[in-house]
Amino acid sequence: MNDDKYLYMKYIISFGLIFTILQVSDLVLTRYALKSPGIRELNPLYSLDWFIPVKLTIVFLVMFTMYRQPSWNWGFARNAMSGIIVIYLFINLNNLYFVLLN
Repeated sequence: MNDDKYLYMKYIISFGLIFTILQVSDLVLTRYALKSPGIRELNPLYSLDWFIPVKLTIVFLVMFTMYRQPSWNWGFARNAMSGIIVIYLFINLNNLYFVLLN
C-alpha cells in the first residue's frame, strides 16, 4: 500500500472515530435536553427506538462512501469529511447550549 493510500485510510478511520463520538454525544445531549418540558426538538425521530441504530449506521455509510472515492477525488473527500465534523460540532454546541441553559 502506498503512502498516499495509507494516509487517506488513516484519515477515514480518524474521521469515523470522531464522527462516532459526535453522533453519540449528539444523541446523549439531545435526549437529556428533551427531558426539559420547555425545549421542543425540531427532529421528532429522536424519541423513536430505531433512530439510534440508523444514526450510528450513517458513520459506516459515510466511511464506505469515502473509501470508494477514486484517488483523484481524495482532496474533495477529505474536505467533505472535515465539513461533516464541523457541522456536527455546531449541532453539539447548540444542544449543549440548551442543556446548560435549563
